[in-house]
Amino acid sequence: MALPKLDVPMYKMKLPSTGKDITYRPFLVKEEKILLMAMEGEDQSEIMTAMKQVINNCIITEGIEVDNLPLFDIEYILLNLRSKSMGDVVRVTYAKKDCDQKGCKPIEFEINVNDVKIEKNKNHNNKIQLTKDVGVIMSYPDIEMMTSYDGSVSMDEVKPDVALQLITKCIDSVYDEENVYSKADYTPDELQEFVDQLSPDQFKKIEEFFSTIPKMYKDVEFNCEKCGYKESIRLEGLSDFFG
Repeated sequence: MALPKLDVPMYKMKLPSTGKDITYRPFLVKEEKILLMAMEGEDQSEIMTAMKQVINNCIITEGIEVDNLPLFDIEYILLNLRSKSMGDVVRVTYAKKDCDQKGCKPIEFEINVNDVKIEKNKNHNNKIQLTKDVGVIMSYPDIEMMTSYDGSVSMDEVKPDVALQLITKCIDSVYDEENVYSKADYTPDELQEFVDQLSPDQFKKIEEFFSTIPKMYKDVEFNCEKCGYKESIRLEGLSDFFG
């Protein structure tokens, strides 16, 4: 006789990138194991594979291509999965470098996942006008792409040659007054040649697209009781919240 099956609750969330409602279930013990084992190994490729596998297992809505989701969607989905699976409260620790040198212990915070927000910069736009006649439409970096670049979406934190590669990969199309030129119709070398022709001012316009990409955040007050140091800090991204 087969053992009884356990009912699993279903929940809904809105994808930050599109506002689309998706249905999901909490992750189970088998998925928690997948994540924990990957994170213990600290191999970015394995962590990426584990995150994609867990999301694919838990998303009920059909037609969601995890490989194509922006990184901030991935982070938001995982945070909600963690919330419904392990509780709304996440414990995170933070240590100021100066305090660490004085022998102060890291401060532990309890954060309610429901208080974590998605920052959407009003200046963010994926349509970028480079000249009077020519512009580009940008796509968001996906999880695999950003893992290749140390998980950073800030152009200030990547080397110039890497920034150029990232820009080239994220160009969805180029347009002028008469035509739209799809990325699919051109080779990587042809796209790279286009990017190489950007002026510094045009490059900065595209940099702003990356620096204003939506991201999860929570502002907390850091107060070291031992040395008295106080600071308002902003926790961002999955690494700060997935405790």
